[in-house]
Amino acid sequence: MKILGLDIGTYSVKVAELDVTSKGYVLVAFHELPLSLDPQRDRKLDIIESLRQFSASYDSSNTRWIMGVSQDRVSVHQKRFPFRERQKIQKSLAFELEDEIPLDIDDTVFDVKITEFLGNFAETLTVASPKEAVESVLSVAKDGGFDVDIVSVEGLALANLFENPDAPPPEKLAPPADESESVADRVPKPAKLILHLGNTRSNLLVYREDALVAVRSVQWGGADIANAVVQEFQVPIFEAVKVLESRSFILMNSAGATKDQIHLSNTIASSVDGLLSELRLMLLEIRTAYNLRFEQIQITGGAGQIQNLGAYLTQNLEIPANVIRPYEGLKQVRMEFTAHMEAVSVVAVGLALEGIKRPRNPAINLRKDEFALENETLKRFWETWQLPIQIGVAMFALFFVFAVIRDSMAASLNERADEHVSEMAKKVANLKGASASQTGVETYISKQKKLIRDREALSKAENKNSAMDVLAKIAGKVPVIKPPRTGVGLNVSHLNIDNENVKIEGTIDQANVKLLESALTEIALPKTFKRENTAPPGAGGVPFAFSFKVERSKL
Repeated sequence: MKILGLDIGTYSVKVAELDVTSKGYVLVAFHELPLSLDPQRDRKLDIIESLRQFSASYDSSNTRWIMGVSQDRVSVHQKRFPFRERQKIQKSLAFELEDEIPLDIDDTVFDVKITEFLGNFAETLTVASPKEAVESVLSVAKDGGFDVDIVSVEGLALANLFENPDAPPPEKLAPPADESESVADRVPKPAKLILHLGNTRSNLLVYREDALVAVRSVQWGGADIANAVVQEFQVPIFEAVKVLESRSFILMNSAGATKDQIHLSNTIASSVDGLLSELRLMLLEIRTAYNLRFEQIQITGGAGQIQNLGAYLTQNLEIPANVIRPYEGLKQVRMEFTAHMEAVSVVAVGLALEGIKRPRNPAINLRKDEFALENETLKRFWETWQLPIQIGVAMFALFFVFAVIRDSMAASLNERADEHVSEMAKKVANLKGASASQTGVETYISKQKKLIRDREALSKAENKNSAMDVLAKIAGKVPVIKPPRTGVGLNVSHLNIDNENVKIEGTIDQANVKLLESALTEIALPKTFKRENTAPPGAGGVPFAFSFKVERSKL
């Protein structure tokens, strides 16, 4: 599988090619497709022609194309959610960002990048992009002869070069900082800045302790310097671009320099001052919002190749700034890079790395909802499983024919069975006419079963002792004084015999209480004799209430 990350610039289209295997990924090629510098030429048409020629050499079934929305078309906010599940975060994005983004919710596509976990909390960078920005990317791809699998964001894709795109978000064991503590009371945390200087705009990444906390788009680029050179030296734009790419510099000391060199240096420095003005305001806002202490600036991008640019930024911002080589020491690179290629390829490589991400740390993908890649997925599925599906349909057709034949045979057998049931109903049950049918036979069988159950119940009832038998047994056991007198003898006020359960209540003279209890215990089944609550003793004798179970079956 090949993954291609496309970065469409002002003067060229950059394409990074990753080769993905079961063992990982490898950066195998970088292509720079130059675009015309003629301002009279239709730039969009030039891009489409270059993409068509390039995409024709790749097999669509074995290639994934990844493009990005420009960072200045995206609203990025840092948010902390009190849960870790990405699905729950996705569902709440529209509600959480409704009052914070200058976009209509119904015309916006949302996504989220989880930067780290703090216990049960998730620190995230939320992404909101207008749908028209996604439509524009898809339109360019369609006209260029291919379909995009992932529409990411340029700035967040760039971050893949400075993180491990294959690893899940880091876990922090420490709980979140005390929100009641003021920012002024907290010690500023160290942070580094990554500044990618493009042609028409630049991107700034802010890392706090290796966690990405902010992404900003800077409306400044190498084109500002090229235009300044055109105005100062009255040269064509393509000459100014060549100077910018190969002979641009800022003199830190004018001693020994020619007048033209000083003029060129001052022109470039004056243009870079516009970048410094934006960066100062931006860094002040970021430092205040996140309580940071900036330790270094790492510079990439085409405009970052200006000689002494790092020193000039260091001098004016008072933060160490250096141009970096992002691929130095990277084992996944199997090609030689020039300094220019290293500078201009980082966004394309970052976009390509979005294609290797796994569900535990998925890519930012704005191709969702109405932009979802449904038809292309179905097309690839059909190309892969066409033959098995055709065989399956043929087998289903054969099974359908078999089912029809089987149903016909079953209907015939059912008719014969009905005839046989009717015949046997007449012979065995003596049923006639409409009664000699399946329903009639079932009714006849049901009646016969009921008669059998009734006989069994009657047989069981004959083997039972009656309630009078139980009463006689009790009367034969209990002590009786005749005739009873007030306070003397046995007076039964209540006797209830329900199946095997017996309850007896009444009064008896004090001398015979134990005799009565002993007599009833002999009648009761083992361990079933119980004393019930009774009224206090009175003039009529000692009240009693007992419950117990007796054997009702005859031996």
